[in-house]
Amino acid sequence: MRVETEQRKGRDSIWSAPFVFLMAVNFFQSTAAFMANATLPVFADSLGATAAMVGVVVSSFTLSSILVRPFAGPAFDSFSRKRMLLASQAVICLSFFAYGFVDSLGVLVAIRLFHGVGIGCSGPLAMSLVSEYLPASKFASGISIYALAQSFAQVIGPATGLYLIDAVGFSAAYFLAAALLVVAMGGIFAIREPYHERLPYQLKLSRMFAREAAGKAFALMLIAVSFSCMTSYVVLYGYERGVADMGLFFVVYALCLVVTRPVLGGLADRVGAPKVIVFGILCFAASYGALSQAHDLPGFLLAAVIGSAGFGCCAPLLQSMGLASVDVPRRGAASNTMFTGLDLGMLVGPVVGGAVAEALAPTLGGLGAAYSTMWLVMLIPAAGTFAIALRWCMRGNRVLRGEDGEGPC
Repeated sequence: MRVETEQRKGRDSIWSAPFVFLMAVNFFQSTAAFMANATLPVFADSLGATAAMVGVVVSSFTLSSILVRPFAGPAFDSFSRKRMLLASQAVICLSFFAYGFVDSLGVLVAIRLFHGVGIGCSGPLAMSLVSEYLPASKFASGISIYALAQSFAQVIGPATGLYLIDAVGFSAAYFLAAALLVVAMGGIFAIREPYHERLPYQLKLSRMFAREAAGKAFALMLIAVSFSCMTSYVVLYGYERGVADMGLFFVVYALCLVVTRPVLGGLADRVGAPKVIVFGILCFAASYGALSQAHDLPGFLLAAVIGSAGFGCCAPLLQSMGLASVDVPRRGAASNTMFTGLDLGMLVGPVVGGAVAEALAPTLGGLGAAYSTMWLVMLIPAAGTFAIALRWCMRGNRVLRGEDGEGPC
């Protein structure tokens, strides 16, 4: 098994059977996740939730994700990542099944919290596992291509979810999402887990999180605060503007990601991830500016096209930097660190965004105008990620580790 691992490390190709299987797993899980992201705000609204309460419902799962990480993080490097990934997918599957029986906001939040336990483990496990099959020379592009599964899911998931709740109702839509998780678990069974040194399980801070990845996780958290408002409120914002076909927003956004992610990932391998992240955040800011002025479907689609080079490309590049900052036996801790940053951003963003919109609505004459201003307000956290990436770039061509980043700029 050690020989096989060394041979795998020596390969210069991203593509292998386990990598493809993990991409498929990512696709089916992400399709279900994007179905939930697009429909849960509408579901919560139908149960009588206010704008602020919608933010609580959408982001509540990240609270349990964050709470489980200190205990789960050391296990990622101590036990079988494949078996733990299967268990986490099973929790997510049960959560979607349970959504089909919800009849109150309190129950919805409770199930969302249970859902977060599976999400808290699934993302870091899958990312650390897939990183073991990637050559060092193509690490950034490999992570970006792996993330393409989410792009394809983003084409199908939101539009399918919104169509299904109109055609068959919320319950049937969530039962179908649960079936997708069953398919994902089948893909995990087909993977042969590679050998890696397993560390003893210890509840130590250094085993829970990787200090070397902390700076990248903080940068990811800041831009995630801004981005999470788009997934939580863009559909409701479109409805306030009288735009009916909001599923097309996600389709266009995701289709553009199919082009921008591999292109920018390959560019990051050549010129360094920080420079590409700077470009991505500028695109992200331009897309939010376009959203704030959108009044019809073409305006929303323009924001989707510009935004495809924003968070969707910055996130996998930041994650690749975090993973590359540690050795393979500690990839679980590094991945846990990055996803903790992501979850913190996803937790704070919808709550703050909803509170901002609700506070501005009386002054600006309605939720439509309040959401329009909210997009601009939520660019403030993203500016922090922009400043951090600029700092990395100013360090020159040194190989940066720890708080400063990874790889040449």
